[in-house]
Amino acid sequence: MRIAIASINYSPEMTGIGVYTTGMAEYLAAEGHQVDVYTGFSYYPAWKKRSEDAWASHRIDTIAGVTVHRNDLYVPSRPSALKRMLHELSFIATTAIDYLFSRAADCTIIVSPPLFAGIPIALLAKLKGSRTVFHVQDLQPDAAVELGMLKPGLVTSVFYTLERMTYQLCDSVSTISEGMCKRIADKGVPREKISLFRNWAHDHLVVPMDSQTGLRKEWGLDGKFVVLYSGNLGVKQGLGSLLGCAQRLQANEDIVFVISGDGGEKAELVRNAEQLGLSNMIFKPLQPQERLSELLATADVSVMPQKKGIKDIVLPSKLGNILCSERPVVVASAQDSELCRIVHYSDCGIAINQEDDAEMAEAINTLYADAELRSRFARNGHEFARNHLGHRMILGGFVRELEAIEAGGRDVALDQAA
Repeated sequence: MRIAIASINYSPEMTGIGVYTTGMAEYLAAEGHQVDVYTGFSYYPAWKKRSEDAWASHRIDTIAGVTVHRNDLYVPSRPSALKRMLHELSFIATTAIDYLFSRAADCTIIVSPPLFAGIPIALLAKLKGSRTVFHVQDLQPDAAVELGMLKPGLVTSVFYTLERMTYQLCDSVSTISEGMCKRIADKGVPREKISLFRNWAHDHLVVPMDSQTGLRKEWGLDGKFVVLYSGNLGVKQGLGSLLGCAQRLQANEDIVFVISGDGGEKAELVRNAEQLGLSNMIFKPLQPQERLSELLATADVSVMPQKKGIKDIVLPSKLGNILCSERPVVVASAQDSELCRIVHYSDCGIAINQEDDAEMAEAINTLYADAELRSRFARNGHEFARNHLGHRMILGGFVRELEAIEAGGRDVALDQAA
């Protein structure tokens, strides 16, 4: 097939949606499909274009068999709600024009966010005779409301209306968790139109390693019990609770908190950590993909906090990689969320309430004191990731579904899969 993918994020971005769009595109190309990606110039999570792209307006590269069309977009250094909207609209404008005048595709995958890309790209796809898949990585309107970034009213009504129109317009809707599938179905989308396409674990990159890594030596962590958070430092992560937890455990000189990542909240987190005098917390930059396995192995336990209000509007993709590294996890999420259900079902760690630094400190103390419990969680998590989150299994299933969608026989394919 000829497959087009419209996604605001793509390689060389090292975290978030771009990692999975890149993996999807390169897997499809390796399977023999002709893949065109329509994206912007890299900016995330630092919200800054690379210096070599600062004045670029358009470029076409061929990377790992994928034709990558990069188009200019507005990138605010300090994103607000309005600036984010302008940022997304600038991407949609330049990408829609590029997509319109490029070669036609058999199937077009539109990655959301941004939600607003759905309608224009889907309309152009219909004009060009392409079937469409709307792939939801983040339920954007729900997240904005539940995080308090938007208040219910005219603007949110417009957003929800556009969301419903997008679902109606596209041939298929996919998303990354069962909880998000249910949310989309509750919005009136027929269940047979919705499919589950999880963010896979990078089991081809992340493997169990000894904890005495090169990064431990580089960062002065020898002999320490390392609590690791790695990834995007944004609003949804609720990382303020991690600072409170570190403050509670500061008397234990064996325990060190490492935050490796970047994002819009980083400067404030660093400032707050300094004000609290957290000598047991260090900040490190995002690590390149080739050091991901080493980074995760450096941890004795990894943590995944979430901000209150977040429940099944996004499923953090980092869980699969943590489990592949054979390390236990402490998850702070709504107790009836899919994230907590996975932790309980797989018996891979401890699930606590969101933004409860006392409960997180208790969980970390429990794991610090019990090596046998850590080993059990680690083994169970690795087994779960291998059986349920392997990249070939998930991507292979998605390829089969794309082929069924392109052939117009998606319902039959789903029945067979069931």
